[in-house]
Amino acid sequence: KLSPALEKAWELKEEFRDLLQIPDIKESIEALNHWYEKVSQAKLNLFYKAKRTVKNWEENIINYFRTRITNGFAEGLNNKIKLIKRIGYGVPKVENLKRRVFLSLLSI
Repeated sequence: KLSPALEKAWELKEEFRDLLQIPDIKESIEALNHWYEKVSQAKLNLFYKAKRTVKNWEENIINYFRTRITNGFAEGLNNKIKLIKRIGYGVPKVENLKRRVFLSLLSI
């Protein structure tokens, strides 16, 4: 009630999140196009930027609808390696960094 713009933004975010869960590819694409329309009607500048970004990556997003495959595992792995580098305070030898990474990944 206090912020209609915030309410619209939250609804658009939730709608986008929900359309990623639609199992049928045709329905997903229709929902995505409907989301584009709602963003245009909402007149929220940040969502115009989000819409442009989604349109730029639309082919990849549609591929996700087809395969349901993401690069989440690779992103998580990269995050873990960066964390190991930070904890090691700049390990001086690359070989030692490799050992630390391999040791930490044994549990995966």
